[in-house]
Amino acid sequence: GRSGCSQKTATKLYAERLLHTISTRPIVSFKFILTLPSRKESKKMVHTACVLSALCFIVSGILGIILIVKDTTRITFDSNEWRTMSSQYLIQEWVYRNSVQTLSQVANIINAFAWLFFVIPVLQLTWSLSRGGQRKIGVHAAIIVFAVSACFTEVISRLLLTGATGAAHRIAQKFELNNWLSDDMGQKDYIGWKALEVSYIMITSLVTWIDAFEWISLFFILILIYFSVGTQMKENRVLPMWWARLGLFIAFMTFVDFSADILRLEDWPTFSQFAIFVAIFNQLLLFPTWILILSSYMNRLAPIYIEENDTLNAAEQVPMVPQRRRVDNDFDDI
Repeated sequence: GRSGCSQKTATKLYAERLLHTISTRPIVSFKFILTLPSRKESKKMVHTACVLSALCFIVSGILGIILIVKDTTRITFDSNEWRTMSSQYLIQEWVYRNSVQTLSQVANIINAFAWLFFVIPVLQLTWSLSRGGQRKIGVHAAIIVFAVSACFTEVISRLLLTGATGAAHRIAQKFELNNWLSDDMGQKDYIGWKALEVSYIMITSLVTWIDAFEWISLFFILILIYFSVGTQMKENRVLPMWWARLGLFIAFMTFVDFSADILRLEDWPTFSQFAIFVAIFNQLLLFPTWILILSSYMNRLAPIYIEENDTLNAAEQVPMVPQRRRVDNDFDDI
């Protein structure tokens, strides 16, 4: 009887505290209720986004490595002939590019989808680590800025590149590029091929720097996530530190990949081979593994919402009750 009385008293006190919180902060409480996703929806959406992102990164990485291997190992490639704009060499080069056009466009589209799927769990992870925008706002706002910026630039650039290169390939196949200065069809000046090659170099160079920005953004995202997880109090930490340290190592590898992308402009064959090694180790193994491990923890990070009766679960009602704020200052695990 005494235990039953105590339980009723505790329930009554808890209900009074909840009603007091809602009555004093009705707008905040109502907004909090509306923004919480359902457990069923969160479980399905976040897990699917993580898996699809990891899968797209793996597929686009494989296709990108195949393209780099084809570029660096083909016998017909001659950087000296290419720099001097030899007409016959340019024609031969466009024959090769037409043979790998489909592979290149598929790799671009899949890489764009990989970033689209990746930004979803990153935003939800940032919301959870920030305790709904109450903890280390600057750090988590920076994560969101880098993630959204990298996603936006990657998607837009890949779509623009696909359209521009597709138009270039149609020009190379169907337009007259052999003779522009003379009406005599027997006399060929090949100026069209040289003009097309210059335009193609300018278009593809834009994507080179966008790829570099993509990797440097991921570098900062992983470092900031490591800092956020490492400065959490141990009793409130859901994500393990070994996962955060794996992200820190991946951040270092992305900086190496960023350097390889820049240095390839100076020595394409040497640094392309180095970029292949980094891409295999980082984009095909470490980074997808990091995303898949994150997917197994996202359901524990998501808030609980009971859709049937539209009331908050007790586990999620506690943050709404005014409590003394505790400051995260645990740097021991970093």
